[in-house]
Amino acid sequence: MSSKLGLFRLANCGYAIPVERLLRIVDCGFSTALPLIPSFMAGMLVLDDEIVPLLDSNWLPEVVAGKSLSASFKILITTEYGSVALPADATVGILEEDRCVRITSDQETAKFVSDSIRYRDSCYQVIDIDLFMMSLIRP
Repeated sequence: MSSKLGLFRLANCGYAIPVERLLRIVDCGFSTALPLIPSFMAGMLVLDDEIVPLLDSNWLPEVVAGKSLSASFKILITTEYGSVALPADATVGILEEDRCVRITSDQETAKFVSDSIRYRDSCYQVIDIDLFMMSLIRP
């Protein structure tokens, strides 16, 4: 696990991304839906003259489709495949690794969830963003 994690929530589920992968958090509820885009995308953001794909929320564990375009925040992340955005209803903050508790579970998780942690009585799934992108591109 990274020494720091960025925590966010979407549809009452908690997620974490290693902080070195976070580019920025955009406070906007507006995204553009486009026809005929790949099924893993909900739309596009245009930020600083860059077009950034917004990933569809239904690919995140425990989240239904349709949350991406209406989410209040967009988490911009760098991946091996370029920049992408994940939707978020709330941002929790940056967390030092030693301030969380790792959770072991018998439940099967998505192959791109590298770990699960507990922080302030909430659970967060740590996403390996490169495995996540690979699972979307090559299901």
